[in-house]
Amino acid sequence: MSTARRRFTSNTSLAVYATIVAAAVIAGTDDLEPGWTSWQLLVTLVGTLVVLLFAEAYSDVLGDPSPDRLRVRVRRALGHRWPVMDPAVPMGIPLLLGGLGVISDEAAVWTTLIVAVAFLGFGGGATARLRGRPWYQAIVAGVVSALVGVVIIILKAWH
Repeated sequence: MSTARRRFTSNTSLAVYATIVAAAVIAGTDDLEPGWTSWQLLVTLVGTLVVLLFAEAYSDVLGDPSPDRLRVRVRRALGHRWPVMDPAVPMGIPLLLGGLGVISDEAAVWTTLIVAVAFLGFGGGATARLRGRPWYQAIVAGVVSALVGVVIIILKAWH
């Protein structure tokens, strides 16, 4: 596998992981704080991803055995873990639309979760395909990834 392809699949895996965390936080926060606006949920989304980015980078720095200076290790860790922020844009757009009054806050939350499912499906399928899996295995990987988001939605709807 080429270096660029390996880097993309690693980045996509981090983005999928972050999307699962972010979707769960949005669904849970909306249930626990039903009066929150789309703006508050957008700040929660971005804040969650920023904290996740720094937690991931911090753990990388702690486990980095290289003799490099701390700032070099921090920069390397942040550069490697940056894809954790990828879900902020696709998931943030519906919340931004809700904040601007284009759609209702409730519609913004549900649309955000649906976008997360689509993002998970695409990320899972793309990663499998780029790792050399046949198309049918990539479809299965995409469906399995998307199902994680569907479970989050079911749990939210069930609550």
